Amino acid sequence: MIDYLCSPQSNIMNKLTGILLRVMILTLVFGPCRVFAQTGENTKAVELATDRDVKTQSGFLNWMVEKPRGLYNNTSFAIVSGRGNLFSGMQTIFGYKFNPHLGVGGGLGIERFSNLPTYSYYTGNFTLMPVFAEVRYTVLKTRFTPVIALQGGYKVLINTPTTQMDEWMEWVYPPIAWNYFYNYDTYTRGGLFWAVEIGVNARIYKRFGLYASVSYSMWSVAGTNHYWIYQATEFGAGQLSAIATEYTQDVLAYQSIFLFRLGFTF
Repeated sequence: MIDYLCSPQSNIMNKLTGILLRVMILTLVFGPCRVFAQTGENTKAVELATDRDVKTQSGFLNWMVEKPRGLYNNTSFAIVSGRGNLFSGMQTIFGYKFNPHLGVGGGLGIERFSNLPTYSYYTGNFTLMPVFAEVRYTVLKTRFTPVIALQGGYKVLINTPTTQMDEWMEWVYPPIAWNYFYNYDTYTRGGLFWAVEIGVNARIYKRFGLYASVSYSMWSVAGTNHYWIYQATEFGAGQLSAIATEYTQDVLAYQSIFLFRLGFTF
């Protein structure tokens, strides 16, 4: 009798136990699989992003590595000139290295010189824009190396400088006739130039380096000499006759200067 009454309860408990076991098995099997699948996708996405970052970073690092051939840049600032001009200009040069030593390029700059002598004792303030080609030779393959560069091109005259004016007077028939004289130059055109530069390049990080050099350049500027004669004659009180005549001629002045430069290279 007792076995008969307990049998249905045992069956129910067995069924409940079976259901619970199935739920636990499904949870244990499918739950972790979903999490694993999601984790796997996230892991894959992270890995792909990491690969892209590595490729991008490796490309930049590859560009930064010093190579025996390829593009180069040299940018420098004229800190002081041999005539005492401070911060008188800058220039930047882009070129191509054929090997660790020899490179060829072109550059552009801007210069400003005050009280620069011309063909005589006259001086003027000149603003110039050099446009040039260069041949650059790096002596050593080490981190610190001497550098020699030869440059040639044309300096465009940006402003129209005028020199100081000379003036004097000469008597013709004292005290009734005399002449005034005025003389000065005006420059309107630049000219061809050449330069030689000797410096030291110090690589501080990969292909980036600091650069110091001394350069010597020579160029020409062209313009006009103005010569005025002011002839005055006095005929009486308050009566004055004057004739002004201007004579002009072309002038060509050769200029040269030493520059100490500081800059960077890559």
